Amino acid sequence: MKKAQKIEVLEALSGKLSGAKSATVVNYQGLATKDLQVLRAELSKVGGTFTVVKNTLLKLALDKTQAGQDIPTNALDGPTAIILAKDDEVAPLSALAKFAKERALPKLKFGVFDNVIVDSEKLEILSKLPNKTTLYAQLIGTIAGPAYGLVGTLNANLQMLVYIFDQRSRQQANLLKAVITNGK
Repeated sequence: MKKAQKIEVLEALSGKLSGAKSATVVNYQGLATKDLQVLRAELSKVGGTFTVVKNTLLKLALDKTQAGQDIPTNALDGPTAIILAKDDEVAPLSALAKFAKERALPKLKFGVFDNVIVDSEKLEILSKLPNKTTLYAQLIGTIAGPAYGLVGTLNANLQMLVYIFDQRSRQQANLLKAVITNGK
């Protein structure tokens, strides 16, 4: 690759990195072309892209971000690809983890979330998180749960009060009937 081409690729990669919500760097060595196509399709469904990159160009692109200095030692050895997330930070990582679990490839190297380098162990933990929509729903359920409990408790008290009034009115009606019946 000529120097001008490298500069163009570097600028394009830097632009993609700065526009991405997260990036995951993997070693794809041993992955068959057919499997690679399947992985790309799976990532595309969840808003991710899989791009094979040269280690030196990736290092230079990461150096343009604040995270470039924190790259783990030897993380950019061997064949390298980068998975960029466009919309949801974790969804492409989850799809990648599911794919890797079935085929034992690709291997996680490190990730970049908000210009912070995340090692492979933390990436595995992040990959097990549900998608953003599910997390929002769980959060809302957690926040709203006590309010629903309070409403239920107050509603039960009101129902009990209505029941007591109903029973008291029946008692009064029965007493009135007894008085009328005995009075005749």
